[in-house]
Amino acid sequence: MNNKKVAVIGAGIIGVTTAYELSLKGFKVTVFDKNQTCSEESSFANGGVISPGYITPWASPAIFKRLMQEQFAKHASILMHFPSLETLSWLGKSIKASKSERYWRHRQALQKLALMTQKRLKELVQSLGIEVEQSQGYNVIYRSERHLEMAKSSLPYLTDLGIPFQILDKEGLLQKEPALESDTPFSGAIHFPEDQIANCRQFALALRDEAEKLGVVFEFKSNVEPLSADNPKRLVVNSKPLFFDHVVVCSGIGSVKLLNQLSLPIPMTPVYGYSMTAIIKEPLDAPRCGILDEKYKVTISRQGNRIRVGGIMEFGGEPKAQSPKAIQTLYKVLEDWFPKATDMGQQIQVWKGARAMLPKGSPIVGQTPFDGLWLNLGHGSSGWATSCGSAQVLSGMMAQDIPDTDWLELALN
Repeated sequence: MNNKKVAVIGAGIIGVTTAYELSLKGFKVTVFDKNQTCSEESSFANGGVISPGYITPWASPAIFKRLMQEQFAKHASILMHFPSLETLSWLGKSIKASKSERYWRHRQALQKLALMTQKRLKELVQSLGIEVEQSQGYNVIYRSERHLEMAKSSLPYLTDLGIPFQILDKEGLLQKEPALESDTPFSGAIHFPEDQIANCRQFALALRDEAEKLGVVFEFKSNVEPLSADNPKRLVVNSKPLFFDHVVVCSGIGSVKLLNQLSLPIPMTPVYGYSMTAIIKEPLDAPRCGILDEKYKVTISRQGNRIRVGGIMEFGGEPKAQSPKAIQTLYKVLEDWFPKATDMGQQIQVWKGARAMLPKGSPIVGQTPFDGLWLNLGHGSSGWATSCGSAQVLSGMMAQDIPDTDWLELALN
């Protein structure tokens, strides 16, 4: 029996899944989080998409051109507020990481993690009897024929990974999504039948309960002080020192403050995402599957009796200040595709959250040069889609079931 004590810092979807998988390996796990319960920040109201078929690093070969174009677009998916020197440096590293060879290497890592997450989510929902709002299938809609043809060129790569897909014309997509607004012009779509939508926060809350049954202790309203380079396995929580055999940092953008005394090469920055959630007025007028508008990088998902529209990448600005331009883009995409799904006059929940992103696009999962200090962070907008997979990788490494060399793309460089 493994009796080593592990502290997991952060109770978002990454922290909860990590704690659960570590407990299955026999570790004695305690989770610390500053909030009142789990999934209160980046995991709170995301789009819910788990799509191995589409998941890609932010740092794609077209990113520089896209950055330039978006600054002058009426409906933008990328917003930039007077970038600081730190942000400009981060963007420079991101453009460097977007070179074709590196892009494909990190895209493959993300897709492997997403496939693991997809499989593990289904296993846990079935074996534990977890009830979670979900739907099957994901449609990526291309307004431009040029972008559709570019997407088709990478489809053989998906075949090699065993990811099924179907190219749809207008009639084919309307069969999948009869409520779709047929007057909105588009060139075609790619349907991923095994990709899915699931409520991230709902799953995290349920898995926390299951983790507690295994002995995991959750300590909320816990302020963890920055880790010391002398002994990062010594935590000071609410002014009280605690000692562990291992520490796993999973606290999203809060990890920057926790690790700032350790001089680790973690160029992570907050990139804000948005969502708006509304009650579905008529179920027949709402989507059946998940939808991605590829031009605006905005998702539309059905979660129970609600519809959620999510997307946007906002650099800079105030964490609590919501951009009218970002919200306007979300409204436009919903109006274009499902104008009858909800009553726009009702109260709509608008959410903004900081997603901790690394320039390379894939997360850091694994050990640091400090003995017993581990990281599972930097997932950006792919946190939900890679959560269960990242947790399995980290717990396997810590239990020495998975060699670090199997996941070099996720290593701390």
